[in-house]
Amino acid sequence: MKRTADYERNVFINCPFDSQYDDIFNAVLFVVHKCGFILRCAKEYDDSTGVRIQNIVQLIRESKYSIHDLSRVTLDETANLPRFNMPLELGICIGAIEFGNRKQKENQYLIIESQKFRFKQFISDLSGQDIRNHEDSVEGAIKIIRNWLSGKTPENIPSASIIYQEYIDFLKNLPSLCEVNNWLPDELTFEEYSTLVTNWLTLE
Repeated sequence: MKRTADYERNVFINCPFDSQYDDIFNAVLFVVHKCGFILRCAKEYDDSTGVRIQNIVQLIRESKYSIHDLSRVTLDETANLPRFNMPLELGICIGAIEFGNRKQKENQYLIIESQKFRFKQFISDLSGQDIRNHEDSVEGAIKIIRNWLSGKTPENIPSASIIYQEYIDFLKNLPSLCEVNNWLPDELTFEEYSTLVTNWLTLE
């Protein structure tokens, strides 16, 4: 899947990549593609390919839009330290808009959280921004992102509740879609899952 040439449709997602976030991440990918855009994220790169922060910068450079989920800026259970990756990547994005070239200055971003106003406890400099909260809900995340992206395209986008039901239908069909390709749902790579989503949406 060629992504780099689609700057106007690329949406970079800045979020945690742990199993606890998988449900929301998979839903975000679905709704982004349903709205006619392409989700970009660090999962595109093999861990051994380049320096991670350079890969992140490249993804931001190639994406007109970005979504930053700060809901997992919490203490690590082992080290008892906060997770700074998401705020760091948001900072890079804001810096690109403020100090980048003309193209980068046109970038737009969405910040989402789990709880309303929780961000003020750990990153108060974001006060005044329209940060949306999804309450750790798949349906909530779909609604927020659908409503935001609907203003970025002239295409008619279905209502959030309709997209949510389509996503539920997709999940019901996922095992059979995997079986055709000799894949297992729990072992899908980012590219494999993206391919299944885009192919399924095309056949609707």
